[in-house]
Amino acid sequence: MSDRDLARWLESLPDDWTRGLDRSVIERACAAYQSPGRHYHSWAHVVACVDQLRTVPSERPRLLFLALLFHDAVYVPGRSDNEVQSARFASEVLGANASLTPAELTAIEQLILATRDHHARIGVAEADEATLLDIDLSILAAPRAEYMRYAREIHDEWVPAAATDAQFRIGRGAFLARVLAAPHVFLTAEGQRRGDDSARANMTWELAALSPLAP
Repeated sequence: MSDRDLARWLESLPDDWTRGLDRSVIERACAAYQSPGRHYHSWAHVVACVDQLRTVPSERPRLLFLALLFHDAVYVPGRSDNEVQSARFASEVLGANASLTPAELTAIEQLILATRDHHARIGVAEADEATLLDIDLSILAAPRAEYMRYAREIHDEWVPAAATDAQFRIGRGAFLARVLAAPHVFLTAEGQRRGDDSARANMTWELAALSPLAP
């Protein structure tokens, strides 16, 4: 995203989301997503998530916005501490460049940490946390062509950087099967209404495509 496009995007955001926010917060967040090897977990993913946030009800949209800015700031395929490192980075940048209380900073960290395992939070996530998790996974319910591009991009992030193609197929297949086995794909009633059926159709297609017998 060019400086002009970034400025235009920032201007389009609700004032309540950006009050007391130094522009350097956006710039540092955006820069973090330029690390090598990203295909899906890029700044475009953040913009897409923020676009989703504009369309769903939430109790604390400003905190969700700030969590979304940083939720994949650190992303290395195969690492188990990406969310922890992203939460720390968010706290560091926001603590120095935004008007936030300690409680708000902690809430943002917790929202980011919740993305470690979205479906582990089914039934226990509070409302805004569930909303953020649904936003992060909203790509699962995208039109098929967009979903297919997402699936390729996830593959290209992992192979060969963190896994062989065979290892990726096994791991990705296990993830898809686990999500499909859950009562719902999305955590909120709104997310379920909007996307459960489409997401199940997409994931069922991908799971079949991951089969060793698939071309």
